[in-house]
Amino acid sequence: MITVAKDDMARRLDAFVDAAFAFAVTLLIVGGGDTPERFSDLSAMLLRAPAFAAAFALIAMFWLGYRDLGRLWPHRDVLSTTLSLAIVFVVLLYVFPLRFIMEAALHALSGGWLPGTRLAETLQEQRYLYVAYGAGCLILSVLYGTLYRHHRGQGEPTSDQALTAAIWISNWSILAGVSGVSMLLAAAAPDHLASWAPGVVYMVIGPLIGLSMALRFGRGSRAAAVDTGEATS
Repeated sequence: MITVAKDDMARRLDAFVDAAFAFAVTLLIVGGGDTPERFSDLSAMLLRAPAFAAAFALIAMFWLGYRDLGRLWPHRDVLSTTLSLAIVFVVLLYVFPLRFIMEAALHALSGGWLPGTRLAETLQEQRYLYVAYGAGCLILSVLYGTLYRHHRGQGEPTSDQALTAAIWISNWSILAGVSGVSMLLAAAAPDHLASWAPGVVYMVIGPLIGLSMALRFGRGSRAAAVDTGEATS
């Protein structure tokens, strides 16, 4: 009976987290402006679609991280519940800095063709926006890493649990490290670097994750080959 009650509480918590992520995606759309009334308004809204897609991809990445956790560890305790609620709180705060950063970044990368945001008009405001965005990424990465480490430490993990946790913890560590570097650049870099370097540094996340995955599976393949050779000898 107690196990059934715990499973029900875990399902309720996961449903609440899923709903919070869905609401965050809604805020990305609703926060983009009013309902278009003219064709020019519709055109401007559609030009913001790439920034929305980029922001949506990041929100989806955080949701996938939580979904994998729920798939591998269906039970929740006080610490994991607290961490999950903290993730919801930060995600909902993180939505608007995320949207503004994506709009500003794609505006700059497109040479002004895609619409940007007028939120940060001075260099000091840009620094603050980069710090706010980096803080959101950093805090979420730490929360997720702590959550995965906590569940991995609850008894002997299965091979699937151990591998998935290791991959996600590595990804969160990379994101946390890059976010910290971005915040330092935003706060302390010279003016000629502060307007672009804190954003460009995030471009190394993909290659670093790819390198981490290649190294991990490369070691796994070599270990499997060694085990196979020992078994046949």
